[in-house]
Amino acid sequence: MSVGAAPDWRGDVRRLLATPGARVHMLGAGGIGMAGLAHLLAGLGQRVDGCDRGVPRTVDWLKAGGIEVAAGHDPAHLEGADWAVFSPAVGPENPERMMAERMGLPLYRRGQVLAVLAERWRTLAVAGSHGKTTTAAMIAHIMRARGTGVSWCVGGELAPDNAPAGLGSGEWLVAEADESDGTLALYEPELAVITNIEFDHMEYFGEEAELVACFEEFARRAGGVVAGADDAEAARLGRAVGATLFGFGAGADVRAEELVAEANGTRFRLCWAGGGVGAWLPVTGRHNVLNALAAVAACRHMGVEPAAAVAALATFRLPRRRFELVAAAGGLRVVADYAHHPAEIRALIEATRQAGAERIWAVFQPHRYTRTQMLGAQFPAAFAGVAGVILLPVYAASEEPLPGGREQDLLAHFERQGGGAVELAADLEEAAERVAARWQDGDWVLVIGAGDVEALGPMLKERLSRAR
Repeated sequence: MSVGAAPDWRGDVRRLLATPGARVHMLGAGGIGMAGLAHLLAGLGQRVDGCDRGVPRTVDWLKAGGIEVAAGHDPAHLEGADWAVFSPAVGPENPERMMAERMGLPLYRRGQVLAVLAERWRTLAVAGSHGKTTTAAMIAHIMRARGTGVSWCVGGELAPDNAPAGLGSGEWLVAEADESDGTLALYEPELAVITNIEFDHMEYFGEEAELVACFEEFARRAGGVVAGADDAEAARLGRAVGATLFGFGAGADVRAEELVAEANGTRFRLCWAGGGVGAWLPVTGRHNVLNALAAVAACRHMGVEPAAAVAALATFRLPRRRFELVAAAGGLRVVADYAHHPAEIRALIEATRQAGAERIWAVFQPHRYTRTQMLGAQFPAAFAGVAGVILLPVYAASEEPLPGGREQDLLAHFERQGGGAVELAADLEEAAERVAARWQDGDWVLVIGAGDVEALGPMLKERLSRAR
């Protein structure tokens, strides 16, 4: 069957979820969003297994929870399955996906299943081009600190469990709603959070208007909306639906004033109609203050007063691969971050400066040929002020190479714009050698990207330990 083509696909998913012991096979189970969904499905009585072409750490987490994940994609994995779910990274040419369609096996996108599964709770769904994982993590952290028994399913590994999902006994679910494949428009949450809206995911949305329309449908289906006042599209959409707005400006309903940036966090005054309280956020970056404002505004809807939410955020830790310190010695630090859009890289470098960095080396793995092709000219300015940039080959994420979308094309943008010391590395090993030949005490090295570039962190840590 074609994916989502059935007129009553929601009813079909509900029936499958209500079938005790039904076996669901997860294609791309190691993806962070898929792993979280698999965990929830298993906890609610489904027999879950999956496959993934690699063996990311999420696979080990799933196996520790009793969920078997096979290596690679093989149609034989579908034998005995009652239905299947696939991630946005699993393309139409995937052999298991093709076989499932030929067999007529019920087959759904991750977002379809999570949208229906979320009907079991009062759901708060967090969306946005940037910051949605951290915002969702902050909300889950606040609710857990308040002892609400919240459940969550987000696109990052949350402290202290290092888990992307958890089943609680309470009435609320915090879900990260992904826009990359259009399934964002299928959610019907009690509350929607929209951090910002910026053109991305060109592999699915042909133009920015289509992406904006997806967010508009998401907002229309929600019972209430919290939206960013400092982002033009999010603010426009928020005002159109009567949203609670958050931001730095006087027009925001929940806002931050009197910001004081420190090396290990930011102090500010949180203000809302009729009240205000001093706040300490133990992570750097103005973008994370915005994420905190969104979280406080959302939790207020969930029954948590702003002062209590702020108190909980004082112990917040970022998810893995969000400004994650992976190595340090002699004043030299290596930080891994998931940033892959120019706006995210700009915010990352600003946060690194706030943390005390004077000289920064960046190793960047571009993510997707489509994104590199469409946004290539914006990347050089995002790296402004760094000592040097090492570009890795584009992480394809199942895409085929495109003219203008390769790492060589990105290098050409840097050279045309006078982007400083920029060079190509053929692979992670070469990147590690180039960095190790340049770093000095006091330097910061940023390992940037959403692909497998995170493996560079341990490689640099090993070199750093050998040099000491």
